[in-house]
Amino acid sequence: MPLDQTKLTKATGQLVPILLIIITVLLSVYALQITRPVTMPLAFAFFIAVLAEPLQTRLAQHVPKWVAMIGVLLVLAGILGLFVGAAELSLELIEPRLPEYGDRLQSLINSAQAWLASYGLPTGSGSQSDGAISQLFQQAIGGVQSLLKAVSLLVLVASFLALLLLEVNDYRDRTLRAFPDQAGQHIVHAVDSMGSKLRRYFLVVALTSLMTGLLTWGWCIILGVGLAFTWGLLAFILNFIPTLGSIVAAIVPALVATLFQGPGIGAATLIGLAIIQTILGNFVDPKLQGKYLKLSPFVALLSIVFWGWVWGIPGAFIGVPMTAAIVLFANEFESSRPIAIMLGSSE
Repeated sequence: MPLDQTKLTKATGQLVPILLIIITVLLSVYALQITRPVTMPLAFAFFIAVLAEPLQTRLAQHVPKWVAMIGVLLVLAGILGLFVGAAELSLELIEPRLPEYGDRLQSLINSAQAWLASYGLPTGSGSQSDGAISQLFQQAIGGVQSLLKAVSLLVLVASFLALLLLEVNDYRDRTLRAFPDQAGQHIVHAVDSMGSKLRRYFLVVALTSLMTGLLTWGWCIILGVGLAFTWGLLAFILNFIPTLGSIVAAIVPALVATLFQGPGIGAATLIGLAIIQTILGNFVDPKLQGKYLKLSPFVALLSIVFWGWVWGIPGAFIGVPMTAAIVLFANEFESSRPIAIMLGSSE
């Protein structure tokens, strides 16, 4: 009996740390969800600060830090302005065609209802569906416009970013003073290595996204698919979401082309966009994730789903970099390296 009690005590002692880790993880995820209005903008500000750190450092060598910070913010505001302008142009191209698209979809719905009725199958009321598609399009456009005008979110991101940029040149000295032994140098090296790899990843992904958008735009123009600029912009944006974004960027234009220009154009659109996404997405992106981010493809996809669940659509966009930052940082320390190995690529 005492032996059994000893074994039970030992097993309990081994189980308690595991349970504490599980509870800590669950509470952390819950905390991230309920603090989303603050933690999500902070995460975006962190990654933007990582990208802007070289520019901030170079400017700070010639002008005061606050002047350098303002300069970086102006550059970022200009880039954001270009993106918002392109999105607004896309919306302006879509809006005049909404009635046409709505009528076409309504006609297809009516035809489908008539076909079902000819076989004695139940159908929805035609009067209830009249104009529903147009209203749906209008609501979608309104939702996108509201998203573009989320001034409070941008202000919060900009505020966090300004504070991070002011501190970016001092964190090395502070870390070395706080940890005067080898640990301080190790932490600084880990942060610098992580930042360098993330910057290279974002740069190459931005270039491949631009290539994807331009090729999508060009292919849609060749086929005469309507709203070619919109589909190119959509492909550029969604390419920042590995795998899932590529699927959506290929299917949506093909579906719209099928509905309004026939199955032939729709099939050609899908095949062409699938080839573009396959070449740039399935060959380039995995190599980037393995070389710079050191994530396995499964973990990359899982990170999109997880962070999308925690923070919604914005979380899906930064899901891969968020997980990669954790893996890259963990890989620099012996105690946490097993975590990096389990989540990393096999290359």
